[in-house]
Amino acid sequence: MRMEVAQAAPTVTHVRLIGRLDIAGAQAIDLHFNVLVGSSPSLIVDLSEVDFIASMGLRTLMLGARVMASKRRRMVLCGAGRQVSEVLVVSGIGQIVAMAEHLDAALQIVSA
Repeated sequence: MRMEVAQAAPTVTHVRLIGRLDIAGAQAIDLHFNVLVGSSPSLIVDLSEVDFIASMGLRTLMLGARVMASKRRRMVLCGAGRQVSEVLVVSGIGQIVAMAEHLDAALQIVSA
């Protein structure tokens, strides 16, 4: 799992995840992801290049979303492919964090 970080706007951090968000993938990004969750006013997590997500990956995303919400900050997941999107929907993560089809839609959500 690779994680690329860029500023999408002055107060919006864009995190692009690449690879498998399984146990090993979650372990590879957890520390840096948690730092971003703790320091970013708004966070967009781009899942367009994630081809598999397991429970540990869901846990990473859910914990991050809960921390952001507790600080009244916004986190949006975007770009999930069909298989990853199905896992996200079945998990109920949409009740915790907003989801968008693409980056532009995610930017609109965090800017609202």
